[in-house]
Amino acid sequence: MAQASVRGSSLTQRRSDIETQWSRFVAGSPFIKPDNVREDIMSSWQRSAQHLKPQRLHAPADDESTAARHWQESPLCQAARREQDAMMQLAKEGELVAAIADPSGRLLWTFASNHMRKRAEAVNFTAGGHWDERSVGTNAIGLSLKLRRSVTVFSSEHYLPFVHDWVCYGAPIIHPQSGECVGILDMSTTWNQHTPLGQAAVTELARSIGRCLPQNLPLAELEIHALGQPRILFRGKPMNLPMRQVEILCLLALNPQGLTLEGFHAALYGDLPVSTATLKSELSHLRRLLDGKIGSRPYRLQVPVWADFIRVWETLRQQQSQEAFSLYRGSFLPQSESPEIEEWRHCIDAVMGKALESCQDPSVLMEKLCHSTSGSELVRERLEELVSRPRR
Repeated sequence: MAQASVRGSSLTQRRSDIETQWSRFVAGSPFIKPDNVREDIMSSWQRSAQHLKPQRLHAPADDESTAARHWQESPLCQAARREQDAMMQLAKEGELVAAIADPSGRLLWTFASNHMRKRAEAVNFTAGGHWDERSVGTNAIGLSLKLRRSVTVFSSEHYLPFVHDWVCYGAPIIHPQSGECVGILDMSTTWNQHTPLGQAAVTELARSIGRCLPQNLPLAELEIHALGQPRILFRGKPMNLPMRQVEILCLLALNPQGLTLEGFHAALYGDLPVSTATLKSELSHLRRLLDGKIGSRPYRLQVPVWADFIRVWETLRQQQSQEAFSLYRGSFLPQSESPEIEEWRHCIDAVMGKALESCQDPSVLMEKLCHSTSGSELVRERLEELVSRPRR
């Protein structure tokens, strides 16, 4: 009993010290004891202050149906299934709220004990709530995403006052093969319930969920591979599409701001005698295949998309040649006669050709050819040049 009293007194003092420092920070006053605030918390406060006012009362949130759909589509849904009973039991016994967030900090799933349910609902710590740093400032989910490690955020270490009564334990969920952070596991309770064991439990549960992730994660909800042999995946599943619909998806990816019907027709058909009605029919069919994820007026994709030709162009512009070589599988839709796709094809091949010309290491090119089923004429030509070069 005495030990619990001492522990409670220690937590109260810690909360008071941090509250004083937080108050001075938001007022722009110098700290009394700078060592009382951890460096990672101070850095997060400074980032938070750039785009948030402390008067905010809750996190922004999506509607329930949108949140439920994101959870069902996430690879975390299946991976967490084995641990959900353990997380719910831990939440009940420890008077916690458990949550899983995606890589953007949006909560996909939560379970709250009676102690935390109303508190969580009041601040949108529920499925659909956005808990990245930009949305709510310093918190365990946002900080764990930023640092890619386990963190504890205690009481007034949170930037916004509406969670100063909380202590939160966050840990990244890491894909074991790729090393990618695919989400965050968080468990939170009131500050006076804080225990160092909370962080250890959350870290171990996050590791367990990571081990259950599928070996190959989708790069985005819609993946477009159009360098060399075309391949389209939607929600991780391959789509068997005719070339015309592959071209349409590529043009949509290249024009995220959207295209008018007339602009789309010109980009796809050029001067060919094809009616706009034909294009509208193609778009309607593709919209059905993509679960309605193509908007109109203007026509645009309404789904996260990853495209190899766009990624290669970005890496080439940033002079990240090694990544560009690893992605390049050949020309961009070499059979396409779309005016816009032809123009992009020539641009990508020209810049890739320059990058290959600057490569002086035959082993890099050999590795590229050995790991590519389709290969690339540009890579082969450069390798032949290097191998046939006279030795000095």
